Amino acid sequence: MNTIRNVLLIGASVVTAAAQAQDGEDYDFKFFVGGAYVQPLNDTNVPGANIETSNEFGIELGGEWRMGNRLGFEVAYLDVEQDIEVNGSRVGDIDMKPWNFTLNFHMVDGDTFNWFIGPTISYVDWGDINTQFGSLATDSETTWGVSTGILFGLGDTFGLEVGLRYIDSTVEAQGPDISVDPLFARVGISFRF
Repeated sequence: MNTIRNVLLIGASVVTAAAQAQDGEDYDFKFFVGGAYVQPLNDTNVPGANIETSNEFGIELGGEWRMGNRLGFEVAYLDVEQDIEVNGSRVGDIDMKPWNFTLNFHMVDGDTFNWFIGPTISYVDWGDINTQFGSLATDSETTWGVSTGILFGLGDTFGLEVGLRYIDSTVEAQGPDISVDPLFARVGISFRF
């Protein structure tokens, strides 16, 4: 939670500093591709064991449709494979493939600097847990989250995008559920038109 609080404080500072530089976005659509670092913020404790997923890198693709001056609808897809660890030792792996749907509010809406934040609804497609003893089926889930990002314009069309996304997510399988609650930190290239 300290990380989220720090991001919000930094964002408020950026808004204050950049408010004078607003010049208005004029694109209707944006596509982006990049890498995302996934860090679970939670784990599961059962008697004699601490179960968690590992920090990993994945690929994120997405797009945004601007519905007005300050509002946009974003759809993003992430593909990442994480290790399942028990007491620090790897026992298997699992694929995490969330579809994230975010209503972006563009707080600072400029051609060269754009900061947005909004609520997220996620459909998380968890793969089976693969171990040396076989596979365990998991359930997919629909959950909530929050996203923020900054787009640095590189001319009229391209941009460098950085962002954070948190979702409240748990792996539900046979045996104990594994609380994950991942935070995604992404860096990518945007194409605006």
